[in-house]
Amino acid sequence: MANIKSAKKRISTNKRQRGENKFVKATIATMTKSFRSLVAEGKFEQATAKLAETVSYINSACSKGILHKNNASRKVARLSAHLDAAKKANGVVVEQPKPAKAPKKVEEKKEEVKAAAPKKAPAKKAATKSATKKEEKPAEKPAVAKKAPAKKPAAAKKPATAKKAPAKKAAAK
Repeated sequence: MANIKSAKKRISTNKRQRGENKFVKATIATMTKSFRSLVAEGKFEQATAKLAETVSYINSACSKGILHKNNASRKVARLSAHLDAAKKANGVVVEQPKPAKAPKKVEEKKEEVKAAAPKKAPAKKAATKSATKKEEKPAEKPAVAKKAPAKKPAAAKKPATAKKAPAKKAAAK
């Protein structure tokens, strides 16, 4: 058992967070099961709506840190693949995502830029602090002779004492 007050608090916090995390994971499992049962029954419209709901819940769990992003991505991909496979097996047309528009060619973009109205001169950038300090030098003050630093009073020296020479040990023969 923890002795330190903060460690005791951490234990109770971890226990509470674990309960919340278990609830979210159990909810994801329940939603997944209900989605799969809808797919098995052939209710593809309801399954598609349930898939969107489940994916949203999985993504929120991922953003809260309950699921790792790769784990969440894998779950979503598997659910989507399951729905698509079931639709293909039953002869339902699977909607393919529309490809993104092809980017315009460089020549077309250059022509658009040339056709655009002439641009105004760019505004001056705000001066940095160091640049403004350099530009705004205050008027120089007249030179004033500096005073010599004050000398500290000499400390009273202790009288030198004669140091005793260390005693030589007689070498034993």
